[in-house]
Amino acid sequence: MNRKKISFLVLIIITISTTFSQEKISCKIIDATSGAPIVYATVMLKNINRGTHADLNGNFEIPIEQKNKGIIRISSIGYKTKEVKLSQLKTNSINIIYLSIANNQLNEIVIKSSKKKKRQLLGIQIVKQAVQNITENYPTEPHSYIGYYRDYQQPIGDSYQKNRQSKEEIKYLNVHEAIIESFDDGFDSDKLDSKKNQSLLYNYKTNKQFIQDPSLTVPYDNEKKKYSESVYITPLGGNELNILNLTNTIRNHDKMSFSFSNVFEKDFVKNHKFKVKQVIFSDNTPIYEISFTSIMETTNYDYAAFGTIYISKQDFAIHKLNYNLYYNNKKNPQYSVTIEYIPKKDKMYLNYITFNNFFEAYSGEYFKLIKTHYNPKQKSFKMYFNRLVALNSIHKRNFKIYYKNKRLKVLYIIPIEGSSRVFNVVIDEKSFNEVILKKENVNLIYSPFFKFDITNLKDLNGFEINKRPSLKINQYREFFVQETFEQKELPIQQSFIDKNSPLSKSLITPLELKHNYWLNTPLKSSKN
Repeated sequence: MNRKKISFLVLIIITISTTFSQEKISCKIIDATSGAPIVYATVMLKNINRGTHADLNGNFEIPIEQKNKGIIRISSIGYKTKEVKLSQLKTNSINIIYLSIANNQLNEIVIKSSKKKKRQLLGIQIVKQAVQNITENYPTEPHSYIGYYRDYQQPIGDSYQKNRQSKEEIKYLNVHEAIIESFDDGFDSDKLDSKKNQSLLYNYKTNKQFIQDPSLTVPYDNEKKKYSESVYITPLGGNELNILNLTNTIRNHDKMSFSFSNVFEKDFVKNHKFKVKQVIFSDNTPIYEISFTSIMETTNYDYAAFGTIYISKQDFAIHKLNYNLYYNNKKNPQYSVTIEYIPKKDKMYLNYITFNNFFEAYSGEYFKLIKTHYNPKQKSFKMYFNRLVALNSIHKRNFKIYYKNKRLKVLYIIPIEGSSRVFNVVIDEKSFNEVILKKENVNLIYSPFFKFDITNLKDLNGFEINKRPSLKINQYREFFVQETFEQKELPIQQSFIDKNSPLSKSLITPLELKHNYWLNTPLKSSKN
């Protein structure tokens, strides 16, 4: 069948007593049985009901100012909640915190048929009920979240490292962090189009511990400069936060989100098949863990989606959704979405959302000629390259020099003073005699007369001159709620984040906060 493009609709000066350079308590959350890190575990300061989350490696940080203020409460679906006194944690090393798995079981929810027989609910029945209950289980009243936002990129393989001629592995780049308050008018409003759904930027940081490469942060053109194979990502002016918001298929349950969730309340059930794996616990709440796969006959044979949805046995509220789309049996997904909601009183509120996608782009860093000097006395051109040249790729046929569109004959090329970046390209005397620059003898400006066409020349890493390498990158966007405000209206002001411009161009809103909200940056840097 024809390959199809998958459509993807995707969303201080602040007075804070802590600073970016503040000392912090570093921790790592580990599964007590397997030793694996617990991803995105929730960490709450018990006395003020405000907190943070672990990252992909189970790491999190707490400002040292909080050390004597009480207890942190650590929870994750499927694990026993644990409380730890901050005063017991070390400040000069990483504290390892272990969580134990909660007792899992496949208790039955039963339906009484007309014959009064009992049977277990099927996965599809549970999911259908969860979809029907969305407007009951999630807030339709105005509310807001203050949280830590981060977007960053991760090179795949070593092509980016080689392209930058780095001796060290490059794990992360283009790391941007922020403290944001997201105002939501309720689940019955349009998250993208409603003027009552806005965000305020309280703090923004370009993390200079990591490489900043502007060529990889341009908006998606979905063709050559920046694209994901067979997946269309709406550019939205380069606003990664808005792209993230639009992937929340639970919040946007009646709008198009991503393939093949599409319009969640209408398409999610019909596009997937479901299987109940087990019942796990979140605190004392029993939750169905249901795996799902896309139905290829309904969706597309070129793609396969896999994931897990976690639904309460008590009220059918969706606690968590993880969705992964693969193309043509490739090892890594084209994109992945993880959304988690947690109960507060009688409603479910956002806990965190992450969205990452694979893309390819042409790097602004590439092997090229950076300048030339014309030397009439030596009948030569001194050429400067931005990288060390592989000497075995130097041949006079690769150097084409034109004077007023007439090609000059190159005799030979020699490195200058043993350099592999600077070379003298010597011109045949007969060709040289055709070069007449009478008016420029005093103040020689020759660039309008000469053209340099250099081909098949390679640098020491094998990159060919003037060839922009296609780099494979994973893009991550994450928002972790630190505090939820129920019944909170949108303030009357104009400095909201522009949904169609990069966050870096948004105004920062001055705001006095009684408590701290902090950036959580345990990523390891590699800068070259």
